[in-house]
Amino acid sequence: MDERRGGGCTSILSLLLVLGLVISMVVYLSPGLDLGNVRRTVYSERSAGVAGSGGEGYTFMQVSDGGRPVTWGCAARIEVEVNPQGAPEGYADLVATAVQRVNEASGFTFVVTGETDDREFQGRQRGPVLIGWADEEEVSELAGPTAGLGGASYVVGPGGDARSVGGMVVLDTDMPGGWLGGLDEETVLVHELVHVLGLGHSDDADALMAAENSGQDEFTDADLAGLAALEEAACG
Repeated sequence: MDERRGGGCTSILSLLLVLGLVISMVVYLSPGLDLGNVRRTVYSERSAGVAGSGGEGYTFMQVSDGGRPVTWGCAARIEVEVNPQGAPEGYADLVATAVQRVNEASGFTFVVTGETDDREFQGRQRGPVLIGWADEEEVSELAGPTAGLGGASYVVGPGGDARSVGGMVVLDTDMPGGWLGGLDEETVLVHELVHVLGLGHSDDADALMAAENSGQDEFTDADLAGLAALEEAACG
């Protein structure tokens, strides 16, 4: 998913970049990933979540064949690594604050374990969630008004249920420190981390997870309902 800013108003339009490692009883052909032909790479560009999924004011980024939202395990401890290349001054505090806000609002726990030189934003598999900064030359989807991308890797089992096992967030190095309407880089990072958890865009225009944001920087009831639904799916 990506954050977009444009024109005379602030706008968020999230672009889901999902790398799925699909493990099932079916043999898949994979021209780009040689793992005994039992796994395949899935690359999706769904920007608004799965149509008709979720509840009032929220959608899910991805659902299983049975309609359950794809998210992390119950009370998951989600490891995060940060690549500081191109990061703004004070990036460590920025990441810590964004992570804390998402942890407090959800039933999941992001844990920053350290820094890395890993820059594989669009080919991620199982492992720590990568947070980093890049420009459009490195990540072409950051061209134009795009301010950030985020998504999750997931595994699908023989029964059709899926679970997230990795992910990434990459923010545009050209993003200004503050936008019209008061939207800033922390809000973008929070928005993207929630996408990593599994929420798509909200149809509530006032929600932090709305596709277009005119300045909302706090979770609304719709956002919190969506996060609660992910926790219920993970632990139910």
